[in-house]
Amino acid sequence: MKSLLTYILFLALTSLLQGQTTISLGTGKITGSVTGLSTANSNVSGLSAGISFDLTITASNATTGLTVAHHADGIGVYSLSNDFELENRGNTNAADDESLVFTLSNVTGLVVGQSLRISGIGARSGSNSTTKQYAIFDGTTSVSSGSFTATSFAISVPNLTSAKITATGPTSGTALNSRFLINQLLLTITGGSGTGGSANAAAKITQAGIDGSNHPFFTFDSVAGESYEIQCSTDLLSWTPMATLSGTGGSITYTDEFTQAPSVPRQFHRAKTVLTPNGNLANTTLSITQTWTQQTSGYARTAVVEVPTGAGPHPVIILLHGNGGTGAGTIGALGTSANTAIRVAPDGYLTSWNVDGENSKAPDVAFIRDLISLLKTYDNVDAGKISIFGNSNGSAMTNRLLIELDGAAFQNAGCQVSQMLAKMYHDGNFWFNATGSNAYDQTTVPARRRRIISLNGTADPLIPYNGGTSAIGTFISAQESIYRFAQAMGETGPQLADAAGVGGTGTNGHSTPFVKYSYRSGQFVHYKLIGGNHGLKVGDSFVYADEAKQLVAAFLLQ
Repeated sequence: MKSLLTYILFLALTSLLQGQTTISLGTGKITGSVTGLSTANSNVSGLSAGISFDLTITASNATTGLTVAHHADGIGVYSLSNDFELENRGNTNAADDESLVFTLSNVTGLVVGQSLRISGIGARSGSNSTTKQYAIFDGTTSVSSGSFTATSFAISVPNLTSAKITATGPTSGTALNSRFLINQLLLTITGGSGTGGSANAAAKITQAGIDGSNHPFFTFDSVAGESYEIQCSTDLLSWTPMATLSGTGGSITYTDEFTQAPSVPRQFHRAKTVLTPNGNLANTTLSITQTWTQQTSGYARTAVVEVPTGAGPHPVIILLHGNGGTGAGTIGALGTSANTAIRVAPDGYLTSWNVDGENSKAPDVAFIRDLISLLKTYDNVDAGKISIFGNSNGSAMTNRLLIELDGAAFQNAGCQVSQMLAKMYHDGNFWFNATGSNAYDQTTVPARRRRIISLNGTADPLIPYNGGTSAIGTFISAQESIYRFAQAMGETGPQLADAAGVGGTGTNGHSTPFVKYSYRSGQFVHYKLIGGNHGLKVGDSFVYADEAKQLVAAFLLQ
């Protein structure tokens, strides 16, 4: 059984810098205040840790020339025009150049070896724009001091009952005509005995801060066989799942490459251990009951499961059949190439998936989401390596899941012989409906960090490769479909021209007549099968359909 709930605290505590704010930490609390500010935030909560302390941020040696101010719409915002500012303009006394003091008091709950780590983005402007100095005190006794000259700074506070950190200028000689600006502050629990133990155990963080590209990151020690859900929040009340990472037994670094610290509103991160109370998953049929307009009394949705030998944890591939298919008939859709993974093949209602005009109106997005959540409760499931593969109608459903499911649900997707419907992407936006209907009347942004492979035949009579209207619906082109996902997930270049594809040689990973298109160093891959029909059959041969199975399985299990 995996350890109980573990939180890794990566707290961008910029909200502490606006008046008196309390953040509930389960058995503990953080309180903070800023001298000179009257604006107060409402209480926020949502973290679990057995840590309690008070944090006060003040200006020291204040004279009429030293002020504490916040800009525009408040401090704690990732913007150079919205800073926490301590001014020392017009100062004539060098002894007043001490400009910022962090005081931590009433510290309880830290175990031996743990520290509180303050880091962030700060700058001194004026006549001394590069030198920033600090000292750490246990009560009134200085225990360490130093300087930080980079824009990003970090100071660790050892396990003390109280501590004071001062960010200062020279206290003798020429007085500084300067300001000290903070536009991000991170407070992190570091050290300790690592993950596991109890619901209030703080996992071991070894590093946290802002990287050279201004992306927030943190590194934590993981346990092999466990998985960790990364979540983010802007208010510490509601948390958005971002990704799920597999434990390695060593250090894991998560970087939020899509948050740019100087320009994005404050964002908090945490990593939550995925709990597995149900033991090991075995060959079985899973069932989830749903109710909707076609089944008002409740209906059992089923999924066939096949588990490889060995203790695991194993990667998972969820296989979605085409229209008219079944889970049992699709469990082997990728052949023996996928036998190292747990294969899960659910049944679509009325042998179809609820996409656009299909017969099924079942809440399939919710069904697959709940199925994934159930799978994650088993010890031998690697929650950081879950893939979804769909064929035909199942591929259209996979495209829908890529748009509508959060980033922690699954990591990889394979889409075969169906790209996005025009209703799913148009006018520069992805579209869905929050009720699960096919209205496609609300815009959304797909989860990032995923990997996608797609395969389509140029002679497909059902789903036109180059897009357009068919008996099934209206589609965008297969090449645009993969590009739009790549673009949503960080691709900054233009869509590759059709002629830019890499033809197969038999020695470069794929055969003729496959043509490969790739984005973001292979994070997104599309194969065009010249002459391929809806079954990826070319002429009278299924050899390329068999190769497609190998290409997909290798990509998903990479």
